[in-house]
Amino acid sequence: MSSFDAVLAQYEKNKNATSGNANKVSQEDRMKKYFTTVLPKGSKGEERRIRILPTKDGSSPFVEVKFHEIQVDGKWIKLFDPAQENLRSPLNEVHDALMQTGVESDRDAARNYRSRKFYIVKVIDRDHEEDGPKFWRFKHNYKNDGILDKIIPIWRNKGDITDPEKGRDLIIELTKSKTPAGK
Repeated sequence: MSSFDAVLAQYEKNKNATSGNANKVSQEDRMKKYFTTVLPKGSKGEERRIRILPTKDGSSPFVEVKFHEIQVDGKWIKLFDPAQENLRSPLNEVHDALMQTGVESDRDAARNYRSRKFYIVKVIDRDHEEDGPKFWRFKHNYKNDGILDKIIPIWRNKGDITDPEKGRDLIIELTKSKTPAGK
């Protein structure tokens, strides 16, 4: 069997699979693993209380990672950038190729392929402690007014907020606001 035939057979098998939802994680199960700051529909605002967990080796709990944000079928998804592990990154290759053409419209299109820095931190969601530790991913803000920029002054003023004895919970206030596009 050639690789061409193998690919077509694989595609047909997966396309016609009746158990296509077998590997999908329910939204409820996903929320047990990940902390999110997305407001439910109809909510104008909420407060959430978390505790950032310390690392075993005393390093920063904020792990820096890069993701590509791509729109697929009208939904924004985040794809891990393999370049941070010294692996080939096709999306970065497209970005670099578009940047090198010298055409302004290509430079604009290249922005859609650039990876962006995020932080991942392990937390306890105080409102759902029974779920155990969760992971919170948030975007780095180059204007210095992002989530990490709000947490660092607390750290400076109160010390290590992850300390099990003297640490502190963080209260996150969520509100609906309009985007620059008016949404």
